[in-house]
Amino acid sequence: MRKKWLAHPDAKFIRLLKFFIKFNLFAIPLYVILYEGWTLPALQRAVADFTMYALTALGLDPSINDLVISIPVRNGDWAAVINWDCTGWKSLLAYFALVMATDYPNKRKALGLLLLPAIFAVNLLRIIFMFVYVHVFDLANYQLVHAVIWSWGLILTILALWLVWMRWDFRKLLQKPGRKKKEAGRKGPRARK
Repeated sequence: MRKKWLAHPDAKFIRLLKFFIKFNLFAIPLYVILYEGWTLPALQRAVADFTMYALTALGLDPSINDLVISIPVRNGDWAAVINWDCTGWKSLLAYFALVMATDYPNKRKALGLLLLPAIFAVNLLRIIFMFVYVHVFDLANYQLVHAVIWSWGLILTILALWLVWMRWDFRKLLQKPGRKKKEAGRKGPRARK
């Protein structure tokens, strides 16, 4: 493996450069959305409603006013707005750009995009966790947990899912179980000749 890298360092560099160019091209929607200030209120509402449902199921006695969810804490109530960033749209676009920037076939890329709901689910867990954290610990270390641990945690989740997708071929899920046996049976007699 090392000899291949040393034999063709320019090819590796070109491949890496091509990946970064494609990644940045697929990230253009992120910059456009940020610049234009676009939001999707229906998605914000869906996230707020799901969060309310989850917090109620956990027994936190939440209340909601538009997109502001509040829960009781030791010295009163604590509230948070489910804003556009709470939907996880940046994480979803970043993962999309990572997948689309690879040199894999389109079918494999499409299967990689099936992991987008997992990122969305982790983002929902992040929101619910923050409400539970504040309910249990009040605001002690809130900024550290929210801005550092969960932000980096979400970035690591995106990278981990992308690496899992790159290492494991999800197309194997689409193959019929008997197909491998038939191919193995065909290759066996040819090898003996």
